[in-house]
Amino acid sequence: MKFRKSRFPVRRLADGRAMLNLGSSAEVAPGWNNVDFSWLLRLSRYRRCCAVLHRFGFLSEHRYQRILKLDPHMVLWNLAKGIPFAEQSFDVVYHSHLLEHLPREAAPDFLRECRRVLKPGGILRVVVPDLEELARTYIDVVNRLPDRATMPEHAAAVVEMFDQMVVRTPKVRKEQKLVVRLVEHILIGNTAREGSLHRWMYDRFSLEGLMEDAGFINIQVQEGNTSQIAGWSQFHLDTKLDGSLYAKDSLYMEGNRS
Repeated sequence: MKFRKSRFPVRRLADGRAMLNLGSSAEVAPGWNNVDFSWLLRLSRYRRCCAVLHRFGFLSEHRYQRILKLDPHMVLWNLAKGIPFAEQSFDVVYHSHLLEHLPREAAPDFLRECRRVLKPGGILRVVVPDLEELARTYIDVVNRLPDRATMPEHAAAVVEMFDQMVVRTPKVRKEQKLVVRLVEHILIGNTAREGSLHRWMYDRFSLEGLMEDAGFINIQVQEGNTSQIAGWSQFHLDTKLDGSLYAKDSLYMEGNRS
């Protein structure tokens, strides 16, 4: 679906830039346009209901606090329908740990949608789990077995690579009370239906090729605290206030719309 006109108002920073964060969840920056479709965001539209569910134990303290932190201006939208903004609307498009949740065959069209809503010269910043780094960690542990590494280290390295590609019950749900788990399983479903299942993995070579095919140029690997985006460090989307990373073993890659 292509949008000739934006379905939602485009917010701008004080310097005039329009910034888009796709699949943002609660990780947002002031003045950005944040789009998400998680079940927590949908539930957050009913704050009184959330308070009641929390009071009676159907919504954990952690989840309730997460709901309270959600940006009230966030756009509730299913990105499977496309990006709900007009062509060349944004200076920056950013998404973190979103691409791996899309089927492999859907990723090219999604990146082309990112390019469509970018202005010429605009920047796309993509963050995904780094398959290369995860594989290096696994190989390192295997090479150190049996004398300089332990089987729990080996198990942990395997889990980091494959767990989210095969797990059917979301990890956070396993921590809930039995009745809550049953209700969530009926209403929300498993990881595939919920959207938290990893459907593919990328390294710097495969992601660069994907971005090139989508029409991006000047593709570069970045770090969590480095970017072509002016003032990146002030947004704290990849790094916490203390400078540490939100998600270890991530690959950060940027490219420009030609």
